[in-house]
Amino acid sequence: MMKTLSIIPFTGHCRLWLLAINLLTLLLLTSCSSSDSSVPFIPKNNLEDKVFVLGAQVDDFGTLVLYVNGTDPNGDPLTVTSLQAASLSVGGTAYTDVDDELTITEVVDGDNFLSLAFVTDYSNSTKGELDFVANILAGMLDNLPLVYEAQVMTFSDTFEVKQNWSTDLVALKTAVTIPHTVRNKTALYDSMGVALKGEVGTTGLIERCRPAHMLVLFTDGDDNMSSEYTSDADVASVANNDQAVVIVLGTSKAKDEVLATLAGDHGAAVQVTDPFSLVAEVESWSASLGNMVKLTLTTVDTNSKALSITVGTQTVDVIPKSRCNP
Repeated sequence: MMKTLSIIPFTGHCRLWLLAINLLTLLLLTSCSSSDSSVPFIPKNNLEDKVFVLGAQVDDFGTLVLYVNGTDPNGDPLTVTSLQAASLSVGGTAYTDVDDELTITEVVDGDNFLSLAFVTDYSNSTKGELDFVANILAGMLDNLPLVYEAQVMTFSDTFEVKQNWSTDLVALKTAVTIPHTVRNKTALYDSMGVALKGEVGTTGLIERCRPAHMLVLFTDGDDNMSSEYTSDADVASVANNDQAVVIVLGTSKAKDEVLATLAGDHGAAVQVTDPFSLVAEVESWSASLGNMVKLTLTTVDTNSKALSITVGTQTVDVIPKSRCNP
């Protein structure tokens, strides 16, 4: 059953006042920063008018399976009906849902195909935005059908796992709202690397066996401490090789070039003025997670052939990725 967006309610007037004070401070800092710059800030939302191939693989019998969601040019979620009108091209031959070889079905609870990693930057420079980010992540969990396992991680100068891989919605929503300790330095690249590749005591996203991988990262793009990964492109190459969908969220003070690089070849970056705007911009895409479809192509040889999916005016290349067996 598809779930509607449910933002976790703030508890008590004290927290409302704290959010208001944090936002006011953030807006004042942003205003001061903007006044010192001759280049006006331009919001960016690459989640609009975009089809996401969340995972694609070919099994031992030659069956191609992929999972898709997306938004229209207005940023509204693509409906299951519009996604079911997609065509899948194999070496220039198009297949649609009316062909015997292709079936397109709505993803429902129990289609356990997605591994989802949440990574949040809680360094000094982002502390006024974290409650808003927690609400975004909780809203994503509410919108998703129960098709996922997820891990919740945070970082500043150290990397912390708040909730190891789990399918427990209550535990995951609790983990994204755990208060953070404010730190000074930031190991962004190394922390994203651990989220992807793992380390002793934690399994990284690319080690998970489910066919679809997604990482949602909130950061300002600053790194002043990493040692294993020395650049944004260095760690982004790990996600690109895995074909993980990386969604990067930030506000106006974030480094836009870094956000775009970390989003990589298969993801998207969103950068807006303030946390309130960030919640609003991500909401439609978050709602689209409740409208995912599964495409299954059988009895068609896809080996060494160019694959792509077209939904409306959008065409996206499909590159199957073999993962370990669950």
